[in-house]
Amino acid sequence: MSSSSSTSRNQLQVTHVQSRQGVKLCECGVPAKERTCWKITNPRRRLWNCQNSMTRLKKCSFFEWKDEEQTEGYYKNLLYSLKQKVDAKKDLSEMNNLRRRIVEVEFLLSQEQ
Repeated sequence: MSSSSSTSRNQLQVTHVQSRQGVKLCECGVPAKERTCWKITNPRRRLWNCQNSMTRLKKCSFFEWKDEEQTEGYYKNLLYSLKQKVDAKKDLSEMNNLRRRIVEVEFLLSQEQ
């Protein structure tokens, strides 16, 4: 089983690696993470890399593609553009929620005065 966490602005989604065989370890012995690349050149292509590679220290350079490269340019572009649209919708939804919350708070403040 794997669990995932991500932010809409990141081009990589992070998934902690767990499989039936156990945890995949990188070259430095730290559990590797499965990430999903969302760059235009490799949309939705999964990879393994060391969790230390995304820190400022970058102690380990372990990197391994999990998926084969998508060769069809049309599908690469389609995946990338759909991901961008989904991210834009999430941002718009978040902004609308914040705007509603501001209106609620302004209303509550006006009631107290």
